[in-house]
Amino acid sequence: MNDYHNTYQTFRSFTMDGDKISRKKTDLTVEAPLQIIVNGQKHTLIMFTPEDIRELVCGFVFTEGLIKDFKEIKDCKVSDVREKDGEKAIEARIEIVSKGPLPSATSGKRVSYSSCGICGTESYNQMKTGLKRVKSTHRFAMDMLEGLSNRLEEFQPLYTRTGGAHAAVLFDSKGEQILHCEDMGRHNALDKVIGSTLIRGISSEDKVLVSSGRASLEMILKTARAGFPVFVAMSRPTSRAVEAARFYNITLIDMARDTNRIYTHVRRIKGF
Repeated sequence: MNDYHNTYQTFRSFTMDGDKISRKKTDLTVEAPLQIIVNGQKHTLIMFTPEDIRELVCGFVFTEGLIKDFKEIKDCKVSDVREKDGEKAIEARIEIVSKGPLPSATSGKRVSYSSCGICGTESYNQMKTGLKRVKSTHRFAMDMLEGLSNRLEEFQPLYTRTGGAHAAVLFDSKGEQILHCEDMGRHNALDKVIGSTLIRGISSEDKVLVSSGRASLEMILKTARAGFPVFVAMSRPTSRAVEAARFYNITLIDMARDTNRIYTHVRRIKGF
């Protein structure tokens, strides 16, 4: 597969079994640059997997705090471009309701790599601007939540093929899947899901967000801005993720290694 907008690409590789060397075709997750231009100014360069591009851009400007509502997006156009060095890239030009100078927009030097969502941000405090505690009175059954981790693979076709992609999946309080997205970066996958909810007008107060990656500070801040009351991760969270979840009224759970640990706001789990 050679199309730039495909999510995986096939490469030749070699394997060794004892003294025997054999050739093997391997599918790898595509990593592509996405230049986000906000109101005509270069804002961020994101390395991502080229799928659900509009959803990613809308989710990103929302979780960055550049907009508070999808109605503040006036236009979003995605196109293929070639850089001065001939390198292919994807460009997203988004027009939003102007609220004065945009963070990072004046320099256009922010770069967000798949493994580090806030790389290049002058201060992570900027990400907390306008954040409020999540308001939700919904309660969730633990057996339902545990079942979600067992079903995660259903929504990871790219990971199944390449072994190198993260997923974010949104479920309702009954355990029904609402939507899902994959990307090389867990932050991007989360922004894609959040962008999808904005575009489709999906409410957040009775939803569960499941991530194939760990819960970090930024993942929780994005979740808080979107208003999801429950975040479930497949590995142990960071210390700041727990502190942020406690402050922003998010129930944080990890399902690592066939266990469950509830770190914050356990009252949302039925039986407690």
